[in-house]
Amino acid sequence: MNLVSNQEFWLNLPVKDVSRSRKFYSDLGFEEIDMHKGSSDMAGFHLGKSRVPLMLFPEARFSHFADNPVVDTNKGTEVFLNIDAANKASVDNFSDLVKTAGGEVYVEPETVEGWMYLMAFKDPDGHRWGVLHMDMSLMQGK
Repeated sequence: MNLVSNQEFWLNLPVKDVSRSRKFYSDLGFEEIDMHKGSSDMAGFHLGKSRVPLMLFPEARFSHFADNPVVDTNKGTEVFLNIDAANKASVDNFSDLVKTAGGEVYVEPETVEGWMYLMAFKDPDGHRWGVLHMDMSLMQGK
């Protein structure tokens, strides 16, 4: 039995304020997991076609699970999460959505290496995300 390929996978992130983070991700259009709606000590969302759960926990609870302090996102990045976009317009639209929801776009939509169109943002807790459209026909030997 291959534990990695046969079991569900999910992401856990520490947050300072579960309610604020729930609103932010809801405003971005993330699908909230029903069983965690209304909970004050966690929030959950489904990501992508495979519906990978993204779990949000208060920093103290997260730190307890991890048995390690939470990273200060003003000084370092522990994880960089990416979302695939169908086209350039989707990247542009998501950038506007992030700003409206209260996130910080720190890389405005741009073409990189001739084949990637991307933007990058920070959520209210400083976790870094990228949204990108990759035109593989332009990749040429990468």
